[in-house]
Formats: sequence, structure tokens, C-alpha cells
Amino acid sequence: MLPSRTTRRRLLAILAAAGVFAAILGLSATRVGAEGETCPKCGAARKAGAAFCVACGQKFATAAPAAAAAPRPSVVQVVAAHDNELTSTYGSLVWGSNLRVDSLVGSAFAVGRGEFVTDSGLMVGARDVKLRTPSGRTVPAQVIGTDPMIGITLLKAEVDEVTPLELRRDAPAKIGEGMTALGYPSGSQARGEPVVSQGVVSGLHRGGARIHPVEDYLQSDASLPRGLAGGPMLDGGGRVIGMSTAFVMGGRVFLGLQSGIGFAVPADWIDRGLAWIRAGSPPRGWVGALAVPADSERRERYGLPPEVRLVVEHVFPGSPAAAAGVKRGDGLVELGGESISTLPRAQEQLLAARPGDTVSLSVVRTGGPVRLDVPLAPRPDRPRLSAIDALRFFAELEVVARGEDLVVGPVRSGSTPAYYKVASGDVLKSVLSKKDWEHGATDNSRWRSVKTVADLEERLATAYSDFDFTVGLRFKSKDGAKREMYVWEILTPTASL
Repeated sequence: MLPSRTTRRRLLAILAAAGVFAAILGLSATRVGAEGETCPKCGAARKAGAAFCVACGQKFATAAPAAAAAPRPSVVQVVAAHDNELTSTYGSLVWGSNLRVDSLVGSAFAVGRGEFVTDSGLMVGARDVKLRTPSGRTVPAQVIGTDPMIGITLLKAEVDEVTPLELRRDAPAKIGEGMTALGYPSGSQARGEPVVSQGVVSGLHRGGARIHPVEDYLQSDASLPRGLAGGPMLDGGGRVIGMSTAFVMGGRVFLGLQSGIGFAVPADWIDRGLAWIRAGSPPRGWVGALAVPADSERRERYGLPPEVRLVVEHVFPGSPAAAAGVKRGDGLVELGGESISTLPRAQEQLLAARPGDTVSLSVVRTGGPVRLDVPLAPRPDRPRLSAIDALRFFAELEVVARGEDLVVGPVRSGSTPAYYKVASGDVLKSVLSKKDWEHGATDNSRWRSVKTVADLEERLATAYSDFDFTVGLRFKSKDGAKREMYVWEILTPTASL
């Protein structure tokens, strides 16, 4: 395995734990407290539907709503067949082949007559989609549309034996609320009732899982077998509060970072995705800036005050952000006149905007606050970074052309280059990546020399695949010592604003 930063180590842990999810099935019925009562341990007020005390964690002893209240005939099994290999640069370099995908099995739930929602990750590269009903019938399905930002797909199929579910629109999910996840495990065919996994909502506004560009997930402690990806999470009244979502890579589906931690796309985001798909998937607005959470290190680096929560790490050349004067290191404070402190809140506003709309952007930089008017452009499907920018964003590596060499700039303590003992002044000599990621020419994967920025652009263009950005870098230090550094990043369709 390639050594990596914290986020990548978590993803590698997902791969290592893949077999655990299929073996874990079902939790005992959750027991919840009644509104108006108090916790017997700390005396805090109980919230309606809560399975444990939010103050001290004490479990409550009153029975939860029966799982039978969940309308199980509304759930079907999804089988997505593939006839093409999906590329992974990492897979090709390490395992010597592309990812061969036969079929992916997940779940879906009815939201209208003949309409079903599922996880978009199951659909990547699929040539044929079928639904298996609770009666055992197999029915062809048509993809009406996919929202790659939010991570849902809307399917259409002639299935009359299921009842549409209602999305809960009047109130968001609450921490401690009892919930039921439904779906069909991937190791079995749909026939009869789906499996039921009960638990509680254990977290809100979770992100950083690198599953979809918009990450504003519900977190649940329910045990989720692999086939439950795309299945509904229901409240005690049988309404949808979320859709179980998964990290999908080739033929493997991972529903959580570890056992007892699963994620769901909340009902309000499902609603937004469905509205967009049903409107014909019109172009969305794009600013053209990559923004990341502002930790103390970034705030110190860019001279930003402690209240800044988002910072611009890259501005795409030729984008509306570049034309409006947005700069790397700007702290994002307001968008459209509203305060923003998280990426989902910023994305929520932009996903509702159209190309041609002008949005006001308030930023903080060393010189003080600045207000910028940004005319939005159509959002690209896959905006790609230049070679220099890709190394800085994915690898924390600054490289500059100096004479006939590509030289490493300042290296921060604790960064990926520092881990590999790459130092300022080292010269980048060669790059390892696939020669042809589209056609999977793995036999030509080898180290190739680089001397110019143009060489680097050519080499790093092959480091992108359907799933990842993977590259090996070889350096020569001033004392003649040689260093190697490896970068692996999972890609989402676009994480830019």
C-alpha cells in the first residue's frame, strides 16, 4: 500500500475492512424515551424518539416504534450490469490490471409511480439496469437522470406492486432519533421482505468521506450490509429521512469507515437532486474555486482571522473566480449575502443558481475584507488541474521551473513530501504513471523522465482515471541522494464551487 495522509489512510482502511459489512446483519430493536421524561442517570430532558440521552449517553428503556411500521414493499433490489473495465491508475500500477466489473447489487426505493431512487455510485459504467421486486420478478429499468454532485440516481420501471415512500420534509433528522435502514443484501436475490437494520441517528452534517462532492450526511450506528446502498432510512412513521450511501470502487461497495458507522444522504438533499433531475438536469452555476475547511494551520499560513471556516486553495484559470479576482488563500465569509461556514451550505446556494447569475462573494485576505461580484459559468463535468496545481493540491508539493530543472519549493513540516523526506531544492527527475489510462495500457507503465513543465503536464495527464489520481515521483537531492514519493487520491466528479 502507498503511504498517505490521514484521509487516504481512512480509505485504505475501508478496503481492508470490506468483508466485515456483509457478515454483520441486524441490531436488536432500539429502545427510546418519551417526550417530557427525564434521563434516569443525569436528569436531562428526553427528546421524542431519542434512543439515548444526548447529555450523558444513557440508553432509554421505553420500546421504540415497531419495525413493522416501515412500509417494506416500497423497496426493490438494483442489479447494474457492466460490460466495460473501469480504469484505476492505482489498481493498474499495483495489481497490474483494470477493475473488472460484472455487476453491482444494491437497493432502491419508490418515490412515485414507477420511479425509484438509488445511489449514483452503483450506476458508474453500467450498461444495463434491472430491478428485482419483493415477489421475485426482474424488471428492466431506465436511468432518468443522475445527480453526481449529491449522489442519487432516478430510475423508471414498470413496477406496480410497490408503494411510494414519502420524504420527510417538515423536520430534519435529530441526533438520537430512532431509524430503520432497509434493503437487500448483495449476496441474495430479492424475494419477500428486505432486511431490516435498526439504530439511531448518531451524527449530523458529516463529511470528509470522499463519497460524493456534496457531503452533508446523516451518520447512523445501524449495521449496513453491502446491498443496502441506495436503500431508504426511515423514521418511526415510515417516512424517508435519508438514503444509505456507499463508496463504490469497481465491483466493491463500502457503506462505512468501520462497523456501526454508516452514512446517508439526507431527505432534503434527495429532494434537491430529484427536482434537478426532473427539470432535465439544467446546467448549474460554477464559481471555479476549490475551497477546503480552514484549520489553524491554513489560517496561520494565509493570515486569516479565527472566524474564517473556509479557504480557497485553488482558482481555476479562466474561471469566473479568476476573472473576479478571487485568490488562493482567500477566506470565504459570505456567498449571496449569507454567511457560509461549511462547504454544503455554499454548495446549497450554488446548486440552486444558474449560469449567467451574478453572486456576491465576501472574502477576507491579509489586506482586509473584500466583496467580489462573480458571474457564474456552467459547471464542467470534470474540471482538471494543471500539473503544477495538481501536485500542490493533491500532494502538498510546490514545484517551480528553474533553468533546465523542476525544483521543489518550500516543504512544510508534517506534509506528504516531508513524510517521504523530500526537501526544498530537490530536483524532480521522473514520473511513474500509466501511459494510456483510457485504454488501460498497463504494460507501458514505467518511470519517465521530466525536464520541463510541458513534460510534467504530459505525464500527469495519465495519472487521472475513472476513480483516482495516482502518480509516483522521483527526486534527486543536492547531495546526490534519491527520493521517491507516491500520491493516491480518490476523485469525485467535482468538488469545486
